[in-house]
Amino acid sequence: MNDSQIQSQAYSYFLGEAPELLQTIEQEILTLPSEHTTAKVHNLMRALHTLKGAAANVGLATIEHIAHNFEDLVRVFYNLELEIDTSIQILLLDGYSGLDECLNAQITKREIDERAILDRMAGTLEQLKLKLGDWSAADIDLPTSIELGFDILASIFETTIQEQIDEIAIVIDTQDESQIEECLRRVTDIGISLAESFELPGFLAIEQAIIAAISHHPDRIDEIALLALANLQQAQTDVLAGDRVLGGTILPDLDRMAQNLVVETSIPQIDRFDRIEIITSGEAELPAFQAFLIGDRFRKRHELSSDTQRLFNQVVRLCWDWFRHEIQASQSQLNLELLVMTEGLADLDYIHHWIGLLLQGLSMPRDRDSLYLYRQCCVYQVVFAVAKYLADGESHPQLTPEFLTDLRLHLHNTVNTYKQESPVTANERGWIDRIILPHHWATISTPTIGEDLLLDEIWGQVDFGKNQ
Repeated sequence: MNDSQIQSQAYSYFLGEAPELLQTIEQEILTLPSEHTTAKVHNLMRALHTLKGAAANVGLATIEHIAHNFEDLVRVFYNLELEIDTSIQILLLDGYSGLDECLNAQITKREIDERAILDRMAGTLEQLKLKLGDWSAADIDLPTSIELGFDILASIFETTIQEQIDEIAIVIDTQDESQIEECLRRVTDIGISLAESFELPGFLAIEQAIIAAISHHPDRIDEIALLALANLQQAQTDVLAGDRVLGGTILPDLDRMAQNLVVETSIPQIDRFDRIEIITSGEAELPAFQAFLIGDRFRKRHELSSDTQRLFNQVVRLCWDWFRHEIQASQSQLNLELLVMTEGLADLDYIHHWIGLLLQGLSMPRDRDSLYLYRQCCVYQVVFAVAKYLADGESHPQLTPEFLTDLRLHLHNTVNTYKQESPVTANERGWIDRIILPHHWATISTPTIGEDLLLDEIWGQVDFGKNQ
């Protein structure tokens, strides 16, 4: 897809989304005087913010400017002591009419005097500030989740931050460094404001690191964008998993670029699972599997972050090490098929059986139920990806769409079960990095007594059953 096609697609998406946002803005303004609640103000703010970001993404500066100015001013309505009388409502509706006029001009391809509309909106904003008096300059605290009746931070990271992630992903495809830099600066402006409002030092540090990296490495914008995308995705995952203190943490490569340290982000980091070379048929498959993971056939909408790709590799190797220990699998047997097929046939019962025993072997008495479910989600996600990868070829006709649907459904049910538990902590999310894997089996065919005792301590005494 070339640049013009990407822009055309984004513009079509905007024209489909914007009328609904305008309808929300109008409805909330009409009902706000009689129903002045934090939830309604938030709905209005969120619609204005989303419209602003969407307009910026397709270069509609007038709509972006109007929405941005009204969003800043509407913020004061979070203070429920402020009375919204008819005169204030009329001015808000005039702001809505300016947005509506600009959008209709885009839909109908009609020429309008945008300068005149901007001048009118500037006058409307000044009148609003006069009506609001001291309130317009007041420092208004954002409402809490309890006051709103829902988790406002989760809502913002599901909407606003997701929009930023989508915007960066789209602009990366253009390979236009000036567009990419402009997008990153626009996104970080919004992100810094959000981080300061919600007192999220980790998220603030990420946004500031993006700007610092651009300053130090203006010739590496494409790499910075990829790192920014990965870091925002990770921060979003952290917040939606329960992080309300930091809002995420800086990824090491982005941090090094921000500090102007020497870093080659194109060279993947070597983790503990890669320190000993293990040459197997499975290892030979991993590069192709990784390429599949970041290709359109698997990712559909969002590219997997580098951390997620690394996790997939780690989980695959974890499973192989478990098979090597539990069923004495030979090196030639350690391939991707082993994760989804038994005796050459795809078998859901087989998958559920060995994953259950793997998780049993990983569990420790102090582990919480949510950690068990989190590990289960990780393993099933990887196994599902492996099944899709194998089904993408022509050599596994038994990996039918029905089989993949059943496996996807099981993964979906597992994720829903996990969501009903308290989320894992940031420390627990790194569970796989703290597992000591028996890599010495790769070079020593007969373990010593001491090694065998170590493996029993890691995996426990379990009876695999199938494929003995």
